[in-house]
Amino acid sequence: MTLEEMFRRIVRAHLALILVCVLIPVAGAAVLLARRPDPSIASLRMQVIAGSPKSATEAEGMNSRVLAVATTSTVLRAALQAADVQRDVDVYAVNNVSAQRIGGSSIVELSVTDDDAVAAGRIVSELAPRVASFMNQGDQATYRSTVATLTAQIDNATARRDRLVAQLRGIADVTARADLGVQIQSANQLLSELSGQRATLIANNATRDQVVLVGDQPDVRQEPNSILPELALALLLGIVLGLTAATLLETFRPRVNGIRALARLLQAPVLGTSTEEISSLRNTMALAARRQGVDAVVLMGADEGDKDTVSTLLFALSGTSPQPSKQPAGPDDGSPVFGLDESGLSGFSDVRFTGLSAVTPADEMTAGVVVVSTGTVLLRRLDDLDDVLKAVRWPVLGVVSGPAPRRFGRSR
Repeated sequence: MTLEEMFRRIVRAHLALILVCVLIPVAGAAVLLARRPDPSIASLRMQVIAGSPKSATEAEGMNSRVLAVATTSTVLRAALQAADVQRDVDVYAVNNVSAQRIGGSSIVELSVTDDDAVAAGRIVSELAPRVASFMNQGDQATYRSTVATLTAQIDNATARRDRLVAQLRGIADVTARADLGVQIQSANQLLSELSGQRATLIANNATRDQVVLVGDQPDVRQEPNSILPELALALLLGIVLGLTAATLLETFRPRVNGIRALARLLQAPVLGTSTEEISSLRNTMALAARRQGVDAVVLMGADEGDKDTVSTLLFALSGTSPQPSKQPAGPDDGSPVFGLDESGLSGFSDVRFTGLSAVTPADEMTAGVVVVSTGTVLLRRLDDLDDVLKAVRWPVLGVVSGPAPRRFGRSR
């Protein structure tokens, strides 16, 4: 099967189904997006360090740290409770909280998105101070513990030195006093080192960068909904669903799509179309009949929907056309009345064109079949036609293409 045949059988034959599958999700997405209010974004800026970041890694680290603290469940839950707003903390942390560094500076903008503008402002006003407080005080427990440990060590060293000094006052021996002097000197050296470490730690803590809020009023703005991504996803989903449905339908209800494909299956040529000039079509079919030694050409439709085309062709080939009845007025039984067309048809007048139901015993031995089809035929319908052809054992002279079916009509 070629790509063209696949396109004909799956896409063109089921274009209406594919369009319906595309329109339904697109329309549903459009309705939902139209009803969804535009979200509001409330933001507060905070300075994370005093100077500019020294590298891109440090800058990204600042932004990531702010976002990590802001989306921590305990911190965000406390902010929501303080703002008196009920939200799913886990979902809100993933979808509604963001942090963005401003250029190459040390300023990070913490933002909260919410359908309620007032709620968004309250949430970010409660969340930003908690983030700043945690970043400023989060490591203070370790600092206080280290300072307390150094202070205890300094106190112990001071007490030991004082004891040694007191012992020195009551000893007259020169050698003993020299030993105590060495111990006192070691105690003073240890005390000096411990005091220096504590002083350095306190100085570093006093001069370390503090996270501070830049302003205390949140910036609240509305962000228009961008419907294009959602519509694009709905369109893609509809195309996938439509192609899948068309493929499944074609798998369970296979069809021959295209007059050329039908001609190949019947091993017969395409003689023409029902819409071309009738005299040309009649001569082509008559020539094909003569080549096969056929006197009677039987027109057979490949599908139920081809009956009207067969009837129209038979009337045209026989040189008759619908005419108003000249009979006296009577009850209308719904049957059309045909009269002789004045134009007539020339050439191969000895070839008779007829339908299957009008075949006479004289035609039986010298008949051939011309199949009329729109080109779109279910294989099970083609099996019925094949059964008839095998039963009558008439040669298939060719195929005539009928008018194309309505693309959005009811599928047969």
